[in-house]
Amino acid sequence: MYELKDYQCILNEEATKVQNFFDKYLDDSILFAKDFKDVNDSKIRTVEPEIMVYGIYNAGKSSILNELIGEDKAQTNDVPTTDKVTYYSWQGYKIADTPGIMAPIEHENVTQEHLKKADVVLFVMSTTGSNERIENYQRMKEIAEAGKKIIIVLNDKNGDLGINDDVIQNIKRQVAINMQKVGIEDVDKKYCIVTVNAMAANDGRNENDSVMLAASGIDELKNIILTELKATTSFEILRGGIRQIENILENFIHKLESNENSELLKQMNQVLQTFNKQKISMRRQINTYIDTQAEMLGDNLPQLIWSNRNDQNKIDEVIKQEINRLNFKIQNEIQRQLTDTASILELELKSFAEIQFDSKSVDAESFKNILSQLSKTESQNTDLDVQSPETKEIDISNVGIATGILTESTATIAANLAKTEIGKAIAKTTIGKLAGTFVPVIGPIITVVSVVSALGKIFGGNDDRANFEAKLQAKNEAERRRVEAEMQARQELNQKCRYLADNISDELKISTDKGIAEILAQYEEPFKTELQKRKNKGEQLSNDILQLREIVNEYDLLRVELGAR
Repeated sequence: MYELKDYQCILNEEATKVQNFFDKYLDDSILFAKDFKDVNDSKIRTVEPEIMVYGIYNAGKSSILNELIGEDKAQTNDVPTTDKVTYYSWQGYKIADTPGIMAPIEHENVTQEHLKKADVVLFVMSTTGSNERIENYQRMKEIAEAGKKIIIVLNDKNGDLGINDDVIQNIKRQVAINMQKVGIEDVDKKYCIVTVNAMAANDGRNENDSVMLAASGIDELKNIILTELKATTSFEILRGGIRQIENILENFIHKLESNENSELLKQMNQVLQTFNKQKISMRRQINTYIDTQAEMLGDNLPQLIWSNRNDQNKIDEVIKQEINRLNFKIQNEIQRQLTDTASILELELKSFAEIQFDSKSVDAESFKNILSQLSKTESQNTDLDVQSPETKEIDISNVGIATGILTESTATIAANLAKTEIGKAIAKTTIGKLAGTFVPVIGPIITVVSVVSALGKIFGGNDDRANFEAKLQAKNEAERRRVEAEMQARQELNQKCRYLADNISDELKISTDKGIAEILAQYEEPFKTELQKRKNKGEQLSNDILQLREIVNEYDLLRVELGAR
């Protein structure tokens, strides 16, 4: 399962690296350092996403919390022991354990204050009665009206999950009905009801049993939380702050570049800047494409699954076909984007190859080595009949030969995509994981449909007039229950497909970005090697510029993982 990282820790590390460069180039960085500090203090360091765990005291709040953080930190008793809001750390976020409903009024007042800061609220109820208490739904309505995102967590204390799924479905349906009774609007569209067996999750964690953990529903809950966090204001602020920092660093880099004296180093920086911009541009365009296609997958899967709901093997096959289709589309889009990028890089490398130097200068020798390495890289990555630099000397006085080699071979950058492991990497992150993904979903749906179908048996037997009215009433009731059950099952399927699509999208973006970076790295390497040589000789500026560009790239990757397109 894809998991969000501890972004506050990572962003603090990035800020330290940036500050070191500001300190090193103090005369050039005064204004940039001030702007950076203002953004970092107001939009990065002060933002701390918060998850609140709420509910009646014996519903299993603390048990759910312990399984989220993976440690037995919160007390799990059948009497209310939490008299204040206690914070725990998970993935860099704050999880608040609260006194909850039915606590003494002074304790509830404490919860009210902390609720204002929560980004997501886990509203925990048990399957053994607390889901019927009207206090739950009245309080839930107040939280909803405060604009908080609520995830309703049913703690399966009876162990029905995966065994008696019809029982679970009936409880979920009743929860939705009770929410509507107190006036909560758009229950089917706005709220997710997820079932977790906290005891099974605890056993699975202690026994290191991944199958038991998956069956407990805890991973599904984590996935839902992580997806919903990316839609919160906190993450929006973080994404905006990171984008501002990227712009500040780009301007700082431009300022440092103006101090470079060597013509070769200026040109090398120009080439590397183009590569970095293209990586970021491709990432943004491809990620937007992946998000769009994943959303379409999330929209299409429910109908396909529902149409085959009585055949689990057919469902598995349909899911794999749809994921394969998604992979194919994305690889084609990467190929297209890489082809466009190749044209831009070809012009940049061709322009670089046309630089003129005195053949006796140090720069001329360095320039010759770079061209040789570039040509070697291209010859190793193309099927074209191009002589390698070992057999064909590059004459620095004849720019046409060097340019010809580069022009002919850089046009094949895109073709190299077919030789990478991108396709396999994508497949490994999705196909192969899907066989059991929908079992917790389809099982309840099939059970509900079977139970509803069984209601038709009440229409059998003698149709005498004495029983006509009773049978008519039973028929109407059966039809009402059938419609409710189907609506609930389809809505749950829609939600789970949406969360699955979001998870797949995140994994695809990570895989494709890594693959693209590996492809382009081959063409950056000769320049980086030369800069490292100069660093060893005391020429530091260009190497520092290179490292700053890599920091910009790291910030952009973080922004994407935080949900940016």
